[in-house]
Amino acid sequence: MRVKSLFSVSILFAFLLFSVTIVAAQEKAEDIVNKIRQTYEKLESLKGDFEQEFIWSLAGETQTLNGTLYLKKGDRYRVETPNQMIITDGKTVWTYSLDKNQVFVDNLEKSKDNPLPRDLIIKYTQDFKPKLLRSEKLGAVDCYVLALTPRDENSFIRSVTVWIDKSTWLAARIEQVDINDNKTAYVLKNVQRNAPLADGLFTFNIPTDAEVVDMR
Repeated sequence: MRVKSLFSVSILFAFLLFSVTIVAAQEKAEDIVNKIRQTYEKLESLKGDFEQEFIWSLAGETQTLNGTLYLKKGDRYRVETPNQMIITDGKTVWTYSLDKNQVFVDNLEKSKDNPLPRDLIIKYTQDFKPKLLRSEKLGAVDCYVLALTPRDENSFIRSVTVWIDKSTWLAARIEQVDINDNKTAYVLKNVQRNAPLADGLFTFNIPTDAEVVDMR
């Protein structure tokens, strides 16, 4: 079983004077993307709360999920939601369903179709063409808004829009639309960069009464 990671990135722009060329705007977008990539590559750790909203186009339904994300160098991450925890120490990944008291255990795999959280940032900055749309406030946060268009015309993800915090160069909001017109939006809040995260956060002690499904 492969564990899907939660994150993704994008681009936007539309406030330059009419005389500014498209080439200049494109160079600005590339500069922003490079700074985003450098910021994520230098991160030792990150902690933040997130809200995920999924809009199912066919059914017209909306699902909302809140949780907390922890990242640490060495491909370690921990995602907590009210009903599930996904934890990895960089080698083994545990997916624990709280309501079912069931744990899936597997080897952590890296692949093009299953990128890890840190790799997702690199994936989007490499596989998508950026365009700066505008600057705008997201609440009280000054952001660049970027639109990302996939370089591969057969990509499952048709478009990505990302709001980049100008003060931290981290994604504050991400929206993506897939080939079926389903929309997924993520908002990251209360972000702490390089927070002192204990290594114990990235291992999982299986409850003695839990059902264990070992996929290794």
